[in-house]
Amino acid sequence: MEGYSLRPAAVDDLDRVLEIEAVAQPQGAWTRDHFVGEFEKPYSRFLVLTDDETDTQVAGYLVYWVMFEEASLQTIAVDVAARGMGYAKLMLRSLISDAVRAGAQRVNLEVRKSNVPAIQLYQGLGFTVSQIRKSFYSNGEDAYQMALHLDGAPVVF
Repeated sequence: MEGYSLRPAAVDDLDRVLEIEAVAQPQGAWTRDHFVGEFEKPYSRFLVLTDDETDTQVAGYLVYWVMFEEASLQTIAVDVAARGMGYAKLMLRSLISDAVRAGAQRVNLEVRKSNVPAIQLYQGLGFTVSQIRKSFYSNGEDAYQMALHLDGAPVVF
C-alpha cells in the first residue's frame, strides 16, 4: 500500500469524507454531525487514509470505538477510484492491531447482508457471523453482526 497512510482525521477532512460517504453509503449515509460527534468521544478513533506526498488527498476513512474489552467498527469506506487496492484491508488491520494493543478481546461490526464484497473481506480477516439483526438498517434490510475474537490468539498483521 505504498503512497498512502492512516492518520487521525481533522475537521478539514470532513468535506472529502462526506463525498466518499455519500457514494459508499447511499442508503443511510452519516451526516457531518455524525462525524463531528466522533471527535468528542474519548473512546472513538476516526482515521483517514491520505496520500503520503501531500497528506491531503483522502482516499478512505474508518471510525471505530474501543471500550473495555471490545472494539466496534462504526463505519468504513474507500473512494471508488481507490477500491480493489487493499486499502480497506489496511485500515481494518490497523483497527485490529489497535484493538490488540488496547487489550480488547474481540472486534464487532454490522454489515448489510447484501454487501457481499465487504462480507468476504471481513471473513478473509477471520470475522465470523455471530447473529442476524433483522431490519437493522433504515430501509429494512437485515444485517449480519460479525465478530473477530482476539482472546489469546496471536494476530499477525
